Amino acid sequence: MYLELATCTGCVYGILKLYNFQDKRIKDNFRQIVEKAGLYNNKHQSLRVREINNLEYGYKLKIGVPYGLGLEDVEKLKDVLLTNTGAKDIEFNRLENKSMIDIIFTTKSFENIKYEPKKLRPFEIYVGYTHSNSVIVNLNKFPHVLVGGDTGTGKSRLLLCILTNLIYNSNIDIHLLQVRKNDLGVFQNCKQVISFSKTLTDVRDSLEKIDKELQRREILIDNTKGIYNVEDYNKKDTYKLKYSYVVIEEFSFLNISKGDSKGEKKTKAECLRYIKNLVNVGRSSGIFLITSLQKPTADSIPTDIKAQLTTRISLTIKDTSTSVVVMGDNSATLLKEREFICKTLNIDKGHTLTIEHQDVIKNIENSFIEKNAPEVIPIVPNGLNNILSMLNELNN
Repeated sequence: MYLELATCTGCVYGILKLYNFQDKRIKDNFRQIVEKAGLYNNKHQSLRVREINNLEYGYKLKIGVPYGLGLEDVEKLKDVLLTNTGAKDIEFNRLENKSMIDIIFTTKSFENIKYEPKKLRPFEIYVGYTHSNSVIVNLNKFPHVLVGGDTGTGKSRLLLCILTNLIYNSNIDIHLLQVRKNDLGVFQNCKQVISFSKTLTDVRDSLEKIDKELQRREILIDNTKGIYNVEDYNKKDTYKLKYSYVVIEEFSFLNISKGDSKGEKKTKAECLRYIKNLVNVGRSSGIFLITSLQKPTADSIPTDIKAQLTTRISLTIKDTSTSVVVMGDNSATLLKEREFICKTLNIDKGHTLTIEHQDVIKNIENSFIEKNAPEVIPIVPNGLNNILSMLNELNN
């Protein structure tokens, strides 16, 4: 027994000694690279490794950054670090403590990670994964989401992951607003989905109802009673307010353009007014906007609305000016297939999850309920079709 214990203790000691040796080698190598690159502040202070964490795909260094140096200075070392460490990729993350940053070294090839539901709170969305952790955004802190990326880069799949995880986990309300698209139709019969709008008029009507709910919640969330947001209200009242998500796929369909008719311009203007109200006061009311842009341009989305979308997620964008629209810089042009950047207070660079139709169904099927199918107007010659459309409007 004593022999077995001694052997076990020796093994543990040997492993710890090996890890200490590897850590020391990594620290020494990093220090030599930085000093050789001449990265110092005016007091001749440089970067120092404060902590080393081993990851599934490599390792992470927590780096102390002296006054006078910043993340931008450290990022300039990327090529030198790649050459001298043998890493396949390097990621730099700014931390809340501005004197510290994380540098993640990927030493193994990434594998596609299949979506599996993750237990989250109703105000959190599951975006994907980085070299070291899952990317989860707290919309109470960073409300309203803008997703950008070129055609075919995976925006719809990303939305599928976000919505699947929300429906799997949470007692929430969802409004799905699409014009001339049906990518989110798989969710329309879920009990969490309050409205599924596919025409411009339906989108306007749904947004009007959401605006009325916002006004109702503004009365309930009374800071004179110490209630500043939904969380405060739900702690004090037996009747709980659900978090609500308004998902608009392809925002550009709602933006006013020169080719719009007078009626379309009026309807879109009403939509934009309701959306502006939502992004201005939705945070405290627990109602969040998630929207995407397939080809982001300077006039794809009004600037006063875009400014309130504090969570920015971008997949690959080839054009620099388009990347600037979504991320504020050219970072999206440097992304590879299935990579994304998620920007809140910090910046996470990660990979999207693999999700197929059967994965979505498996995780939301318990939420399916019977709903009345929307009436479909038959396609007939234009004149008769217009008459049928008008009659249908009158009946509604």
